[in-house]
Amino acid sequence: MDRAHESAAGRRRIGNRSMRRTREYKQKRTVKRCPFVATAEVVEVSSKTRLSARISELGLGGCYVDAFNPFPEGALVNVRIVRDQGVFEAKGRVAYTHPSFGMGLAFTEMSKDHRLLLEDWLAEVVTQLKPVS
Repeated sequence: MDRAHESAAGRRRIGNRSMRRTREYKQKRTVKRCPFVATAEVVEVSSKTRLSARISELGLGGCYVDAFNPFPEGALVNVRIVRDQGVFEAKGRVAYTHPSFGMGLAFTEMSKDHRLLLEDWLAEVVTQLKPVS
């Protein structure tokens, strides 16, 4: 097998392994996520590395961050999500990564006010998803 085929096969194996871990994590997830687009800043706690990104899914327990260079699984982070109606901040942990695509974050700590803001955002999204009778 030439190098190009070896490299592509290796990427498929790594991608398949990552996707399998994601499916396993989703099965463990106790809270659903909703489609949600907002800007975010994620800071890896130990290195202070700052990442400007976009959120594509949000739930009470975490979010998915679209990022070309996601932080490693298990990394502790501070996340700040900015939307028209306010700013949400929480501490979290990288639950899983998709190399070159993004990472799933699990929220580990947030203030009561930020929890209420998060609940408001999600209520708004759920209302928009349900058809009005």
